[in-house]
Amino acid sequence: MSTVRTATLLGPERLEIREYPVPDVADDGALLRIGLGGVCGTDVKYFRGRIDMPYPVILGHEIFGRVERLGRAAAAVHGVTEGDRVILKGSRGCGHCRDCRDGAPRFCPQRTSYGSNTSAADPPHLFGGLAEYLYVNPDAELFKVGDAMSDEAAVLCGSVMANGYQWAILHGGVTFGDTVLIQGPGQQGLACTWAARAAGAARIIVTGTAADVDRLALARRWGADLTVEVDQTDVVEAVADETGGAMADVVVDVSGSPAALASSVAAVRKRGTLVLAGLSGGRQVPVEIDALVWNEIKVQGAFTAGSPALRATMDLIESTGFKPEEMISHTFDLDDTELCIRAIANEIEGMYPTKAVIRP
Repeated sequence: MSTVRTATLLGPERLEIREYPVPDVADDGALLRIGLGGVCGTDVKYFRGRIDMPYPVILGHEIFGRVERLGRAAAAVHGVTEGDRVILKGSRGCGHCRDCRDGAPRFCPQRTSYGSNTSAADPPHLFGGLAEYLYVNPDAELFKVGDAMSDEAAVLCGSVMANGYQWAILHGGVTFGDTVLIQGPGQQGLACTWAARAAGAARIIVTGTAADVDRLALARRWGADLTVEVDQTDVVEAVADETGGAMADVVVDVSGSPAALASSVAAVRKRGTLVLAGLSGGRQVPVEIDALVWNEIKVQGAFTAGSPALRATMDLIESTGFKPEEMISHTFDLDDTELCIRAIANEIEGMYPTKAVIRP
């Protein structure tokens, strides 16, 4: 093998299967053979050019693979050996900036951003998970996957299930007895549903559109007490009816929809918590500031999960035997990456994945 095939974004809606040379592996680096790469709604925004990117970029930020080559220093840092199954998630960062010193290396401005803000223009090129192989830079983090966890569950743990844990539990503070409203039944909303149920929420309400019928059904299987189709039912009224007017203790909005945000503000109780985790793709989103002020609502932005959330998620899934892979409805080949992205965007008639993955 002398070259690696990758799904490379050259510009808005310009996706190409491009080959790059297999890089040498430095003492502090590694090479992963990709087993599965997840695709999500953020990839749709990347594909459409709604988020600035340093083209060319190899897409894919949900990454599971097997260690193919490993430098000695990298082995010591990550605690893995060649042949291990691993998740690549987050970053150890530079270790010197304020974010790293504050224990938040996922915000480090110098970190390698796989599948998004790190260009493939320069060697070693391979900084995205929608590829046959990926290069592990010294600032990346690898997490070994136990034998009991399937490949499909592993790829979901890193950037889906761990986000649900981070956003619902760590950011939202969901605990026993809470009423939780989750706006959006995509992969992140489903992960938040699982996390809220695991945290002991008494009542979980998940919203979606008529197109989300399969996703809403899965949300009910994963713990939602009530699902609401917003095309037919007013969300705020539904929450009021379900809670006797008390409203939701925690609202997690993963929709990125301006209309959903307005109802999220109206549906959270006084002194409740609103977690915003959906990207609007550059659209201006109006917010009723007065309601936030008068009701002392805590508003929490939510970026990708950190290492503690991933470790807790892996432990929880392994100890309970939960099967997150039930979320995966479609698996595509690398050559069909654009079809996969357009299907996730609901552009392909009869094909609207709950969750899609690429198997290179």
